[in-house]
Amino acid sequence: MSRPSLTYPGKTAASAERPMIELAGVDKWFGTFQVLKGCSATVARGEVVVLCGPSGSGKSTLIKCINALEPVSGGNITLDGEPATGAGDLPRLRARVGMVFQQFELFSHLRIIDNLCLAQQKVLKRSRAEAEARSDDLLQRFGLLDHRRKYPAQLSGGQQQRVAIARALAMDPVAMLFDEPTSALDPEMVGEVLDVMVGLATSGMTMMVVTHEMGFARKVADRILFMDRGEIVEEATAQDFFERPKSLRAAEFIKSIGAG
Repeated sequence: MSRPSLTYPGKTAASAERPMIELAGVDKWFGTFQVLKGCSATVARGEVVVLCGPSGSGKSTLIKCINALEPVSGGNITLDGEPATGAGDLPRLRARVGMVFQQFELFSHLRIIDNLCLAQQKVLKRSRAEAEARSDDLLQRFGLLDHRRKYPAQLSGGQQQRVAIARALAMDPVAMLFDEPTSALDPEMVGEVLDVMVGLATSGMTMMVVTHEMGFARKVADRILFMDRGEIVEEATAQDFFERPKSLRAAEFIKSIGAG
């Protein structure tokens, strides 16, 4: 598999003044159940932040709120200095924040090249030729160009997830969100997807990643946000989180997954 060689702006002095992503007191209710409770955090340009915690702690809901897949019930989210809560132009917002899900969410009736071109043409108004050129470049980088005319069902799970990442990148996002991107994969396919994500991280892409792959978190994350019961309980560098957790809940979580 070809390793991606994309390059993104990365962390700069200016980006330290204005976060790429900023969460301020974000609440989320589903009926009478509060899923998120006053979540506040920032992600700098080019930073990789991993969200971890027990199942049901609100991790996936939090990142879905960032690109308005879930509307917030309270608080504010800012993306590259612009309000993301209550955004009127949702397609534009979602183009700026790429999202990769547990399931691949590819259009099963479209060929791979058409999956990548559709949103580029509809949202970014690129010509078909421009969209195909951008798509082919990404497919080439991810070792998938030979599969461009196949349908998703003809690819392995790992290949489909790499296509999903390429589709998000084709929109030239300023940040990427990953919601447990390897959880639906067979163990032998996990590595090829993590390789792509490591390549993105080292190339300077701003990333928020919900994952149980603690090896990835140790290797790539600039910071860890540990969530429990809808709250961000702890925020630390990867080394501090795994070696010197500050909260009892984080220490118990690390012990339970054998990552200490």
